[in-house]
Amino acid sequence: MQSDIKVPIVIGRNRLRGSSEGAMVFDDFGQDNLSAFRAVLRKEAEMQGINSDPDWMSKAVTQMLKLYEDAFKAWQAAKNDTVGFVWECVMPSGRTLFMGDPRTLAKFCVPAT
Repeated sequence: MQSDIKVPIVIGRNRLRGSSEGAMVFDDFGQDNLSAFRAVLRKEAEMQGINSDPDWMSKAVTQMLKLYEDAFKAWQAAKNDTVGFVWECVMPSGRTLFMGDPRTLAKFCVPAT
């Protein structure tokens, strides 16, 4: 089982939320990162005996993105001389989820050996 999961995130205007801005899973260059992210959440839910129906999945994705947004805003307020932001979350299975700007993830998050 893969232990580290990288989810590229961008902050921008979300058409589903009107003109508000927020965190979104970055899907580009033929990669379906949102589906991969949902698959991770689905597997974690199954391991905990939770039914990951569409309503649950929608809420889970929204909650994870909100956690990322809150951490990102806190980092922006006190980033000092740092060069990028990656949010790290350890899932119940023990797998580590990294969420951040695609360039930062590619540069600073190397797969575990």
